[in-house]
This record gives sequence, structure tokens and C-alpha cells, in this order.
Amino acid sequence: MNPPLTPQQQRVLSFIRDFMARESFAPTAKEIADRFGIAVKNGFYYLDLLQRKGYIRRTPNQHRRIEFPGSRAPSSPVRVPVLGSVPAGSPREAVELVRDELLLDASLTGDGEVFSLRVSGDSMSGDHIADGDYILIRCQSDASDGDIVVAVLSGDATVKRLRRRDGAVVLEASNPAYPPITVPADAASFRIAGKVVGVYRKL
Repeated sequence: MNPPLTPQQQRVLSFIRDFMARESFAPTAKEIADRFGIAVKNGFYYLDLLQRKGYIRRTPNQHRRIEFPGSRAPSSPVRVPVLGSVPAGSPREAVELVRDELLLDASLTGDGEVFSLRVSGDSMSGDHIADGDYILIRCQSDASDGDIVVAVLSGDATVKRLRRRDGAVVLEASNPAYPPITVPADAASFRIAGKVVGVYRKL
């Protein structure tokens, strides 16, 4: 059994756990110090103490790497390419170039090939997809009624909720300021690029 922790030591350990669950990497001694209003050297003190007591295990020369003994080893992050931007408004061509990448936990991406686009506009604000967010899209050429998709129409891309009505496809915004877009189901200029499976927001 590990030696007991004082209330303050327990608070520091809880902060480390919460930080890692949110960011997928460990806080530095400075970030611990900033959180608790202490000197950086005391941030190192808590890290050393928690390791000596067996509550954490640090990897030498990797200050962002902490493991919790007895817990399942974390999976390697998934690299999600950011292909460009997509409007949440009127359709506009998405930039099909890899500009960046996101490193995300596998639990956020699920199965299949996933890519990301950065949203510009507010037509999907009712679904908590805001301007500047990164949407995670699973590559697929079809989707069910009610799914949020990235659709391409005449070479222009947009993110909308898919509806199927009377032989037509309707692309709906969740912001009432934007009218729906109706497309014939057999329109050669229309395709689904993928289904939105998540939203990632950098604060």
C-alpha cells in the first residue's frame, strides 16, 4: 500500500490526473506551481514526492510524460490531418491541403479513416459547432438521415445536417438565420465527403 497523502498532496495528484485527462499529456512543474500559487521548485518537490510515494512514475528526460502505476498504459495518440477549412454557412470550396495535424486520443476518433477541417461561420451553432472549431470527419460516402456531414455540392463544401425528404436531400443549418439547401437525390454534383463524429476546440 502506498504511503498516505496529505490533503494538499492529494489535491496536486488530482490536478495532475485531471490535467492529463483533459490534455492527454502531463503538466510541468511550472504549471503545477501556477495552479497552486507556489514556487516552481515546490512544483518539482510535489512531483518528486508523489513519485517516491509510488503514486506516479515519470519517464526520464520526458517532462510531459507521467504514468500512474497499476493503471492501463495509455494508447498512442492518433494523428488526424487537418485538410483545411469548411464553411458552416453558404457552401464554399474546402481547401484540400494538409495544413496541420491534431494528436488525439483514439477514444475521440473511433474507427475508420478520420480527417479534420476547421470551421468558419456560425450556421451550425445550434449543434455547438462554432467558428474556429475543428470538426472530426470519418470518411464515408453515405450517411443516415439526421447525421451531420461534410457535403460537397458543385465542388463547394459545407457542414450541415443531412435530411432526406421526398426523393431529395436537404442540408439543414442549426442556426435559423441560414435557409436549408435542397438538392435532388440524383444530382451528379452532390456527394458526401464524410460524417462528422466529433468537435475539437482549442481554448
